[in-house]
Amino acid sequence: MMYGIFVNNDGVRYADAIAGGYKTIETRNRNMLRALVGKNVHIVSTSRNRKPMVIGMVGIVSAEFCPADKFDAYRDQTLIPPGSRFDATTRGKWLYHLTNPVAIDPYPLPADAIRHGISWCEF
Repeated sequence: MMYGIFVNNDGVRYADAIAGGYKTIETRNRNMLRALVGKNVHIVSTSRNRKPMVIGMVGIVSAEFCPADKFDAYRDQTLIPPGSRFDATTRGKWLYHLTNPVAIDPYPLPADAIRHGISWCEF
């Protein structure tokens, strides 16, 4: 079984930035990727009106909760601009530290992928 994390590629191309090694922290509002910490996962690029595409692989090293008032310290690693719809809420965000990104020739997410909400899948 392979795992994939869904990463938005609208506006700022976050999925491409992870595959290219420029985005070293992925974020979520809730601890949705906890089951994948310590694993290598596929990067699944999602965009409005397009099929999800598998574009790379990355390791998820660790997870930590970051209060909103400390989030600015991680902007250079998350690439999330202030005021973005992905910015930290008043509560904060979960940070997933990434390692060893590899870009691959893109291919569509298999139709039989098992989706675990909007955060990750198995295929």
